[in-house]
Amino acid sequence: MRASDCILKGGDMRTLFWSVSLPLLLASASPVAASTLAFEDNKLNFRSCDGQHITARWRGADFSLSLPGKSLGDEHRSIDFIAWDGRCVTGAWSTDTSAFDLADKGAGKATSSGLISYVAWDGSKWAGVRAGSGFFVARVAGENEDITNDRLLELADWLQKRNQYPAPGAALAKELKSAASP
Repeated sequence: MRASDCILKGGDMRTLFWSVSLPLLLASASPVAASTLAFEDNKLNFRSCDGQHITARWRGADFSLSLPGKSLGDEHRSIDFIAWDGRCVTGAWSTDTSAFDLADKGAGKATSSGLISYVAWDGSKWAGVRAGSGFFVARVAGENEDITNDRLLELADWLQKRNQYPAPGAALAKELKSAASP
């Protein structure tokens, strides 16, 4: 075999390019890949029940809250935030159950969940789990987009297959699957 036999010709190069590029392009164009953002962070940026933009960071089992550009404030046992459906929810961390104790302020209904589902500063809908001294969060939907069980399952599948943070991503995927099948 000669070295010139191993060199790809122009048509062969185009075939190689498209056979590699097209699957990558199609995968990235899927609705889940196009709208998914997931990462580990030391804070949650959420809308409070009175519409303020609040940042929460862990302080043990409590939260330290601040407004944008301000220093961290005192510790708070709980946070009040807007949930995906617009309800005002109070959330606190339970060290006994390693989950969020969530209370619907309007209905007085309380639940416990490893998942916190909240509205971010820009109105988009996010989900998060506790990840050590921080959070692992993922964008679930835009401000005017509905959240369906199919969307939660698609995001859970994406986190299990393509996420670069295996442990917290798997924890969030588990919680999303649970939320999709109440």
